[in-house]
Amino acid sequence: MIDKNSIDDWCNIISSLPDENFFEIIRLYLGEVKTPYNKHRLVEQLASFIRNEKNLETIICFLDEFDIKILTAIHFIPNATTKLLADFFIKDYSLSDIYSQISNLTLRLLIYSEKAGDSEKKYLRINPLVLDKLEPLLKISNILMEEQVVSYSMEDVFCLSPDFLAAFISYIHTNGCSCKQDGTIKKNDANKLEKVFPGKGACLQSLFTAFINLHLLFEGEKTYELDKKRLEMFAELDASKQYALLCAASSSRLSRDGLKKEAQLFLDCISSIPENGYSRSTLIKLAFLVASKSSDTVFDKKKSRFSQILEAAKPKSLSLDDVQAGNIIDRMIDFAVEFGLLQKKGLNADGTEVFIPYPLLKEQENQSLQNPKVVNIESTFTVTIMPALSLSKLLNLVYFLSVKSSGIVSEYEINRQTVSLYFDMGFTPDDIFSELEKYTYYDLPQNLKISIADWYNSYTSAMIYHGYVLKVSEANVTFVENNPNIKKYIKEKLADGIYLLNIPDTVDISIFIKSSGLEFMGKINNSSQNEERVPFPLLRNGINLALSKELELSKVSKVSTETAVNYSKASELLNNLRKELEAMKLSDNQKESLMNRLRNRLILSKEQLEIASVRTEILEADGMDYAGKLRLFEAAMKSQDMLEITLPHYVQNGQYCTWVGKALGITKEYADAIVRFEVQPSADILNVFVSKVTHIRRLRF
Repeated sequence: MIDKNSIDDWCNIISSLPDENFFEIIRLYLGEVKTPYNKHRLVEQLASFIRNEKNLETIICFLDEFDIKILTAIHFIPNATTKLLADFFIKDYSLSDIYSQISNLTLRLLIYSEKAGDSEKKYLRINPLVLDKLEPLLKISNILMEEQVVSYSMEDVFCLSPDFLAAFISYIHTNGCSCKQDGTIKKNDANKLEKVFPGKGACLQSLFTAFINLHLLFEGEKTYELDKKRLEMFAELDASKQYALLCAASSSRLSRDGLKKEAQLFLDCISSIPENGYSRSTLIKLAFLVASKSSDTVFDKKKSRFSQILEAAKPKSLSLDDVQAGNIIDRMIDFAVEFGLLQKKGLNADGTEVFIPYPLLKEQENQSLQNPKVVNIESTFTVTIMPALSLSKLLNLVYFLSVKSSGIVSEYEINRQTVSLYFDMGFTPDDIFSELEKYTYYDLPQNLKISIADWYNSYTSAMIYHGYVLKVSEANVTFVENNPNIKKYIKEKLADGIYLLNIPDTVDISIFIKSSGLEFMGKINNSSQNEERVPFPLLRNGINLALSKELELSKVSKVSTETAVNYSKASELLNNLRKELEAMKLSDNQKESLMNRLRNRLILSKEQLEIASVRTEILEADGMDYAGKLRLFEAAMKSQDMLEITLPHYVQNGQYCTWVGKALGITKEYADAIVRFEVQPSADILNVFVSKVTHIRRLRF
């Protein structure tokens, strides 16, 4: 249903165009303007021309595949700009083709530009007068095309799993891990890791970097060590959210908000990939759409001015620029493939790689057994763990195990070193026995129990304590041992009236003194930091765009418009209009000008040909036409039109260099003129000699 408010907005925007552009459109569709005239009435006549059923059908009939792709992108990307569309389609079309197509669609009255509030940014909108007819054609599959794989990948299937992460954590817990100044793992550790995780060197390097950037590892005296409390917080997250955070953190250290938006973008993109898969370029387009749908800073023309001010005043730290989103997903694709979260399904007919999410990824989320019996213990103290446990459950096991090999079934060993590290954490042999018994069908080997008990006796026979020691007089012993605020912090009673407290020496001890009622002993000043960990950002489950009604995917692999756009009818209409033009008594220049309008699908009917206001206008010039090139630069600068220029500098395949941008200024010299040319989208400035330009084309609107 046509929105009257949107039509009023469109009429107002057309009326407010600069006179040169306004009258060019009016003359193109309504013929020469007679004075006196009324702008508002002219716009109403233009709207009636578009609403005419026959003209509207012809406008739709003249659409081609590129038109529909551009219109689909504008329809589904809120507040799309010319620059954003250029970035969106840059891998499929040249920059000049994209700008030229947007210019052409504007002149054909299919789209228009609307200023964003008080800013200079202009958003592209679809003309509300044609939107009802267009909407059946605007399917998301026009720009996110599912692939047909012709050659399937035979690579080994690997994906991050709780078991793989647990094995990696076990290695670092037992051995530590060192790296060079550039962050790469040192050769000695890399060789050890290769023995445990054969062929996974690149994956482990990315994982190591991600652990550091997520603060799951900290730099100890000699090696990187585990931050066990933060690791426990990480393990409590859903597996898919763990992997999204690891992917986001693999490339760089991010702020909390930056980590959240990159990880969320990854989750939504992964959830939106269809069964047939997407190519890399399509995944990047998907990121544009996902980011634009989740952006918090959307300009809504229906909001009041006051509402827009409030919206603009909101914190923007979580908003994600659409172009930035494409760059992020491009970078994260490599890490997702390395981690196995994205699988190479194969190659399409063009030889392009096609990616799908790891099929078993969702199965990892559905491991619902409370305590599956997946642990097998041999008399040689070798422990094998089969897949089924979550990372949080595995952590309680691997802290007293030393990993030997990682695969479908992970193999560990229990030895004196590993259990001593576990005892350092405050656990006892009974804790080890209890954890193992949860996940095995059989009784624990008796020799294992005896050995662990012996190791514990040896471990406790001599102790070096580090921390706060509380010493009180005999009169205060009863007070201390019965005080719940003190009792919970007593780790060890060293002697009568002497207690080792389990308060880290990095914590302000004065807080403990105040809460325990020991103010009489005075305060110990300590400028230490709090041990509290910042929680990981809260992520929601990924949203599948294909399940959204407004983004319903059609199951086709190309632009599916044949049922709505009759290309043979369009060709027939154009041929009839050409015959009508050939029969008209016009000069060669006039015929060429009208023929150019036909080629650009600006003439819709015989009546429009007959009333056409023919004003020949030069839009292109070649190398030898110095005066023509100069006039085009001057005209484009006056109306702020884009230009496509070709310079005699070879690029790939022996082609000349072509730039798209704007002329900012012209300096005329004795034998030549120099144009300051702003290249789009980089905004670089070139000084161009007019005589050196081999071809120039003006891109109107």
